[in-house]
Amino acid sequence: MKTPLSPHEKQQLWRQYQAQKQRKKKLDAHLKRDLKRGWLFPYLTQTENLMWGRWQYWQKCQLLPEVAWERWKWEKAISLIENRKPEVIPKFVIEHTLPDREIPQISWVYNEQAEKMLFDCLDAIPVSGGWNSWSSWSYLRYFLHWLLFGLGHPGYKELPEEPQGCEGASMRLYQLFDLSYLLMFPYDYFGRILPQISSHKAQQAMGFFPTPIVVSEFISKILDSDSPRGKLARIKTVNEPAVGTGSMLLTQSNYNLCAIGIDINRDLLECALIQFALYAPWYYCPIWWLGKTDLICGNSLTLENFESINTKFWLPAFADIVKVKLEPIDHEIYRENLKQTLQELTKKTEKNNIENVSNPIVNKALDNKKSVPKVHQASLFDYLK
Repeated sequence: MKTPLSPHEKQQLWRQYQAQKQRKKKLDAHLKRDLKRGWLFPYLTQTENLMWGRWQYWQKCQLLPEVAWERWKWEKAISLIENRKPEVIPKFVIEHTLPDREIPQISWVYNEQAEKMLFDCLDAIPVSGGWNSWSSWSYLRYFLHWLLFGLGHPGYKELPEEPQGCEGASMRLYQLFDLSYLLMFPYDYFGRILPQISSHKAQQAMGFFPTPIVVSEFISKILDSDSPRGKLARIKTVNEPAVGTGSMLLTQSNYNLCAIGIDINRDLLECALIQFALYAPWYYCPIWWLGKTDLICGNSLTLENFESINTKFWLPAFADIVKVKLEPIDHEIYRENLKQTLQELTKKTEKNNIENVSNPIVNKALDNKKSVPKVHQASLFDYLK
């Protein structure tokens, strides 16, 4: 079967799914499942590859050919012979590793049912009442951590503890959360949800004013129109000093494989991280040999009190690929290196002004054996050895 599906095939599949949803059953209050970290990941990759093919593209980008790796190891010696500065990533490596085809494009389309599904999930967390109450942020954080655990992120190794008064929330979310909606209609849904639980004063206090994705898409197209084509253009790093829920970087993922997003609010960064897993795999799990991709919690104005909430958790997997031993982290050196990277990116920016097995969508994805990444939940990079 050819993947991803054509727009017409997606519409047919969606109509079939909608017809089935009318026979929706009530939640099973006695359902028990022993959820393991990463249980949701196979459904994500297989369904996403059916829709857009980005996780397949991510997989190809991760496969560094042996000839490119050997050439990279000789770069310092070759640069001396050629009397030039060594390249951080030699052009030879880039040209022989990245796929010839362009990044698969995503069309951003809002869907009311997809947003309602997320609200239904949030409402199902407390045993009684709605989620939009005094404890709304507590419920939201639980939902975010539940999703990141299900997606297998290495920074979320344990199933989050259910908030007080939310007994059985995990199993209710297990029955309600539906990836099909979000993957069929990609959008910055968390960017729409969060303002609805924040008063105007609270928004000012946390500094969160989401950029409409249509604006982000327009800006990304303008930036891309001024950029050269080719593989070298794809590895340019995009710097977003106020990333929020990731709207700007989501649209930029149509053109770039590397990005650094900074925000002072960790809740917003976790929203962005989930949406990157859905729509921009190379921002969620960075392409190991490229680097310069991360989500950083901290003040982008002062470059103080910042730390990685994403890439640092993938480092053991990256080290396993190239058979190197990780030394204990020197936090001062780490912070200084990160600060220099951010300062360089800021200067460049200023210079350029710039489970539901009865789900037919899931079933179709599971039947498509070619779309299944050779990935194990314990380590996304085992197949690269």
